[in-house]
Amino acid sequence: MRVRSIVLIVVSLMLLVFSIGCAKQEPPAPAAPAAAAPAAPALDGKTLFDNKCGVCHGIDRATIRAETKEKWVSIVKDMQGKKADWISDVEAAKIVEFLVAEHGKK
Repeated sequence: MRVRSIVLIVVSLMLLVFSIGCAKQEPPAPAAPAAAAPAAPALDGKTLFDNKCGVCHGIDRATIRAETKEKWVSIVKDMQGKKADWISDVEAAKIVEFLVAEHGKK
């Protein structure tokens, strides 16, 4: 009976050690470098206009008139202020380039 108790204790201790060893978490693998992630394709001014400006109004609203570059900059800047962070400065510059090229005063 005494041997049986000792064997039961030894087996219980072995199971305890085994379960603790399996529960040990390994450190997370290092993250992949940012360069490995595919970059989003650069969008042209017309696509940006369609995606950003076209949410509220279509290109027909822009093509109805021809404006100077300064006026297009002013208009796009006003539109940027309507919804914060919707059109970045880089995107706004591309949109202005498109509008000037297609609908600018010569």
